[in-house]
Amino acid sequence: MNLRFEEEAKKEKRKKLIFETIRYLILVVIVIALAWCIINLCLKKVTMIGSSMENTLHSGQEVIVNTFFKRFVSPGRSSVIAFFPESGADTKERTDSSILIRRIVGLPGEKVKISGGYVYINGKKLEEDYEFDRNVSSGQADQDITLKEDEFFVLSDKRTDLDDSRSSSFTKVRSENIIGTVFLQLDPFGFIAGPEPEKSKSDENEEKSEE
Repeated sequence: MNLRFEEEAKKEKRKKLIFETIRYLILVVIVIALAWCIINLCLKKVTMIGSSMENTLHSGQEVIVNTFFKRFVSPGRSSVIAFFPESGADTKERTDSSILIRRIVGLPGEKVKISGGYVYINGKKLEEDYEFDRNVSSGQADQDITLKEDEFFVLSDKRTDLDDSRSSSFTKVRSENIIGTVFLQLDPFGFIAGPEPEKSKSDENEEKSEE
């Protein structure tokens, strides 16, 4: 009787072990599938090209773009977005190296004008959250620019860099060309906010003296 009892107990242990192993493998498959979906369908790694977004982002810096919410919610003012330029945007030649990153200041349907280095939306001065260089050219925005219902007006964080919607060759950004919103920088790791002020030589000397 004891032998039969022990044999039954061993069978139950084997069944339990097999069940636990199968459940563990299923969980691993689910986690891998979810990770794949998040990485490939919700997020995208993009490299910043050029100095137009200094001091927020620097050339060669890698960022993470949220591509998921763009399908349901339009990006808001002050959002940093990744997008394909209008030139060549309708072709199959889109590559990661052609992706641009800029900050939204004008939303669809608004009138944008830049005067004295300040942005005006529908005739009202835009109170921006961060300090930008005001010594800038208005470009084509020296007169009111009316955005269509699918257009965004973007600016460089380095406002002396005119490689943005102030340039007639750059133009506005259509919603269909937007990849998503930039929200993380990888090195150094952190959330995207506004431009950090340049350190003066006196600040650098103080830091060195403290060390």
